[in-house]
Amino acid sequence: MSKNEPLLTSLDDPPDPRVGSAGPSVGAVLPGPLGVAWVDRLARHECPAITARRSRRAEDHGIDQDPIVWAKAVGANVWDPDGNRYVDLTGGFGVCSAGHGHPAVRAAVHAQVDALVHGLGDAFPSTTRIELAEALARLLPGDLSQAIFASSGSEAVEAALKTAAMATGRSRVVAFEGGYHGMGLGVLAASHYRESFRAPFAGLLGGYSSFLPWGCDEGALTAALDGAAALLLEPVQGRGGDREPPPGWLPMLRRVCDAAGALLIYDEIFTGFGRTGTRFVAGSEPGEGVVPDLICLGKGLTSGFPLSACVGTPGAMAGWGHSRGEALHTSTFLGHPVGCAAGLAVVDLIENHGLVERGAALGEHMAATLSALVDADSRFVGVRGRGAMRGLEVAAGVSAFGLCRALLSQGYLVLPAGLQGEVISFTPPLTTTATQWDGAVAALAAS
Repeated sequence: MSKNEPLLTSLDDPPDPRVGSAGPSVGAVLPGPLGVAWVDRLARHECPAITARRSRRAEDHGIDQDPIVWAKAVGANVWDPDGNRYVDLTGGFGVCSAGHGHPAVRAAVHAQVDALVHGLGDAFPSTTRIELAEALARLLPGDLSQAIFASSGSEAVEAALKTAAMATGRSRVVAFEGGYHGMGLGVLAASHYRESFRAPFAGLLGGYSSFLPWGCDEGALTAALDGAAALLLEPVQGRGGDREPPPGWLPMLRRVCDAAGALLIYDEIFTGFGRTGTRFVAGSEPGEGVVPDLICLGKGLTSGFPLSACVGTPGAMAGWGHSRGEALHTSTFLGHPVGCAAGLAVVDLIENHGLVERGAALGEHMAATLSALVDADSRFVGVRGRGAMRGLEVAAGVSAFGLCRALLSQGYLVLPAGLQGEVISFTPPLTTTATQWDGAVAALAAS
């Protein structure tokens, strides 16, 4: 791909000639003998809390469901071991910004594997780690320019919380109801989404976080931030139901944080790298120009490789001080060379090949078609979210989970979201074609 060549020219152009623009054939697309055999093998050797879902879902929803085992994926398409093809409208939990296996990302990964697979954490950096840190500083708004790399989103948020503690000398954090910041023990106390996720580990969480209602008023925020180290939020909530902030709310958060001496932390692990129609919510017009002190990145950063980062202003990062011989925060795979190479490929797709613009066009098409569905079908009551991060809210008494299952049987992968499971959430690859998307909308209307 030459420099400045558009990634795609229209929503009907596939991102890779191997993909094709059509979705799978409508009909029952469920695991066959090979898929069932793979699930049975997995169930024998993986923690049952992760794999054995059929009994829980049968009890809660009356649906006997095995997971779909993935064998290969390209663009927005995924195949199982039986050769069934699905359109992945989850984007692998919003990860595959450039689609599964984008040629530019694959090429960068292959080249890096040939050169250097593993580095030495914080001790001896790879060239790709240095280059990606520079690229993120160039891509991010304001003075967000100093990075701590990690592997997962949870780790990036942990790095941000530790940075806030070092910078302020305080240890309390304020977050929001419906917020999701990962499942690691270090961040679980600040993740409100699903109290059941926190309850078994309450004795280990330390109680450092408190929660405010999404969209709370200035008085409540001012009182809560008194003596707090940081305010942590997703500027558009993901698992909480694709919820946008009220107009004027983000600037108010910035103002109150400044007055309280607390750091403002944006968790843009889900929303970053074009997902909401702009590079980031931070610094964008839809985000009302607000720039946080720290921003957490992941998912779309690499379009598939486990890599994340916490990036902060020099003022926020100065709280760490200088190294005294051993790093106060590090990890074995910090700034993994292969992950950084994938990240550099995605940055190039954003800067030179129109990936964000492509995602914005897809998001507009998604919003228009979902709004038309709401107007025509009483099962649906509204459309949430921004860009290619859209939620379809279902009416009372309608099962979002059941509709997700119905779409799965027709070859479309989607997930429920929201605190009450009241939303069907769509976060497809930004390279998804109009034909693929329209097929899913038609299948949903006919369900």
